[in-house]
Amino acid sequence: MSLYHIDILDNRGYNKDDNTRYSRIGGMAVAREKFRTLTEQMFYVLLCLKEECYGQDILDQVPAMTENRVSVGSGTLYNLLEQFLAEGFIRETKVEGRRRSYILTEKGKMMLDKEYARIIAQAMDYRRIFGKEEAK
Repeated sequence: MSLYHIDILDNRGYNKDDNTRYSRIGGMAVAREKFRTLTEQMFYVLLCLKEECYGQDILDQVPAMTENRVSVGSGTLYNLLEQFLAEGFIRETKVEGRRRSYILTEKGKMMLDKEYARIIAQAMDYRRIFGKEEAK
């Protein structure tokens, strides 16, 4: 039996034993590091956690900070929070019944910094290729 499962429909899989994602390329499974890059939703969830807040706060803050360009569903949010906790990007600060609050850790801040640098590099590549001046 394989250590990982690849979904036949979308050619992706996930090994829960070592947090590695896999993609099928030419019939072979190729490992991809989890959290190598962040989705917009991941980025903004971590950004919200610069200050301590509850899940509901994050659900409200992400659309507000992005002028409704990005939103996060509650299922996605709580799945991300669980993954970020396991990865050490955030830590739980309070538990009040079912309400839990979280805050960004130094490791999470480093991940945000890395992602910010990647986004800036992409923007610079775009400007270089299309000859655009920096926005003022």
